[in-house]
Amino acid sequence: MTHQPAFRNIESLLPEGTLHVAAIEVQSGKTWSYQSDTPVSTASTIKLPILIHTAMQAGNGELAWDSQIPVQKDDLVGGMGVLRHMHTPGTVRLDDACYLMTSLSDNTATNLVLDQTGIEPVNESLNIFGCANTRLYRKVFHPDTPESMEFGLGVTTAADMLRIMQLLYAPHTLGEGVSLPDERAVEFCKTMLDLQQDRVGVARIVPDAWTYAGKTGRVTSTRGEAAMVSAPDGRMWLLGIFVHGLTVPDLTIQHPGLLAIARAADFIINDTIRTLTP
Repeated sequence: MTHQPAFRNIESLLPEGTLHVAAIEVQSGKTWSYQSDTPVSTASTIKLPILIHTAMQAGNGELAWDSQIPVQKDDLVGGMGVLRHMHTPGTVRLDDACYLMTSLSDNTATNLVLDQTGIEPVNESLNIFGCANTRLYRKVFHPDTPESMEFGLGVTTAADMLRIMQLLYAPHTLGEGVSLPDERAVEFCKTMLDLQQDRVGVARIVPDAWTYAGKTGRVTSTRGEAAMVSAPDGRMWLLGIFVHGLTVPDLTIQHPGLLAIARAADFIINDTIRTLTP
């Protein structure tokens, strides 16, 4: 594949770790793949399939968006989010918890949502969607299980994260016979992804007049992102990009993994433009 040297070059700029890419430009059907089937830690990108599963349950009446979820002091966990700074006891609506889980990657909100859905039902939905290489292992900041020791919260591949984005934004690119979330669930999820506040990966290379939506993830070992980028002329790119195998804690926006994700996205978008330019 002609794009392999470019991704190898981006990977070579990393002080450690490996790059994993899966992407498609929806209008032309052009695809990119680099180590896309290698298992990587999900970090918080696993919150995207949790979101989709929750929206499906709300759509079929198993859950209600306006249901009030109790928030106790013991529910509060560290890391990303704002709920851990709020007074307890209290309550949060299910739809608001999903917003916090997605746009702010709130870990406490994620666990509250999982209290409503359960873990295995999320994995069952992933099976239905054809994402058998993606698994949610446990709640956030809960003890590791034997399964979760290697990857932590969950495991995925760049290819699976791209597929999840295709289910939401371009299901026709997956062919016939694919099980899809219902339309209301899809629209709710798209709204949540539109509101993403973490914009230091793919979003940093998106021009002002363009549109970005996505879900990011970061732990010490991994930086990852499932993203949608669209141009004013209607062209749309869907991307699953990860950098895995990191060991140095670094929370800055100049993290090598974030820069590699941005470089890979920039190459993909410009590669399309080069291909389509006479």
